[in-house]
Amino acid sequence: FWPVVKYVIKNSDVVLEILDARIPELSKNSTLEKMCRTHGKHLIRVFTKIDLISESNLASIKELNKDAFFVSGTRNIGLKKLKTHLLIYAKRNNIENLRVGVTGYPNMGKSAMINALAHRERAKVSPVAGTTRGVQFIRAGNLYILDSPGVIPVRDKDTTLGMMGAKNPEKVKNLHRVVFALIRNFLEKNKSSLEKNYNIKIEPNDDEYAILIKIGQKRGFLKKGGEMDENRTMLSIIREWQKGKLRI
Repeated sequence: FWPVVKYVIKNSDVVLEILDARIPELSKNSTLEKMCRTHGKHLIRVFTKIDLISESNLASIKELNKDAFFVSGTRNIGLKKLKTHLLIYAKRNNIENLRVGVTGYPNMGKSAMINALAHRERAKVSPVAGTTRGVQFIRAGNLYILDSPGVIPVRDKDTTLGMMGAKNPEKVKNLHRVVFALIRNFLEKNKSSLEKNYNIKIEPNDDEYAILIKIGQKRGFLKKGGEMDENRTMLSIIREWQKGKLRI
């Protein structure tokens, strides 16, 4: 889909890069950003899913990304501020109908954000990575929004893509790596949220595998003989993360 994304960037006045606020650095797409610089396009970073992170984590991200916008397409948070900024940009640059390109990794929440901006269900929304197949044009007042399919730089690793929801759980080659990375993310940013989500108690000496076992046992994911079903537990954790059921 890179040729489609290149078309969107070249034909946009402003490009929005949609990122997941739960994993801000991982969801930055260096290839997209380089492409915007090459074509001299004004790039605006938009962090979505802010309803899935704590206030302290959100404050930290805002401090590091002072020029960015922070929204929730599903909760309609921050969209008015973003739209106002786009309209002001259009007026300052004498652009009657601003063309806004929307880009980013798959499953970043692009379609939900576009629907909120346009105040109607025009872009298809799905928790399955890769729903948008081509360029979609959506009009939102004086804004023309160009929605592009999610794209992945070739060098990005399987683990990173699984964490971002850019790869469906069933297609992830090493589930352990993805789940352990997610657990470490919680331990670093909000351990109590992980405990609350799964109703478990994490001890100081618990490693990622011990926590996985506790989650599987709590959920009752057991094989015959009482052995914990690791694969089912890991798939469940990744699905819940990708669908926004796990708050950080």
